Amino acid sequence: MDLSKLSLQDKIILGAAALLTVAMFLPWFKFEAFGFSATASGFDVGFLFSWVPWLLSLVMAGQVAVTNFKPEQEVPDLPIPWAQAHLYAGGAAAALVVLKLLIGESELDRSFGLFLAVIAAGGLAYGGFLKSKEEDGGTAGAPPAPPTEF
Repeated sequence: MDLSKLSLQDKIILGAAALLTVAMFLPWFKFEAFGFSATASGFDVGFLFSWVPWLLSLVMAGQVAVTNFKPEQEVPDLPIPWAQAHLYAGGAAAALVVLKLLIGESELDRSFGLFLAVIAAGGLAYGGFLKSKEEDGGTAGAPPAPPTEF
């Protein structure tokens, strides 16, 4: 496994997916009252705001790994380019985890695992953004070419 063949975008996506996986096992929320304390990890806080971002990160990391380390293996075609799928998946993962941070649970305190998950999901969004720029040659947002004469 030669990591030197990975682009910066791919390294960010793989690192962020690994960090989000670690964050899923850490406490996201904690409760303390009357000498009793309890914590809830990312796997315990609900499907939409934790499992979905984690599964999106696994899909993103899997596509990067297969494309770079097993190039003879075909990846399925999507109705959109894979780079654009990375952008959407990373953005969705980041939005869901940040929403969990903002909405939270009213009676529970936020814990360090949730903050680590926000950083990881932000990394997924940034990696997806860079990957989408790489695919289109960095011309997103550039003005269109002037019309040519016949």
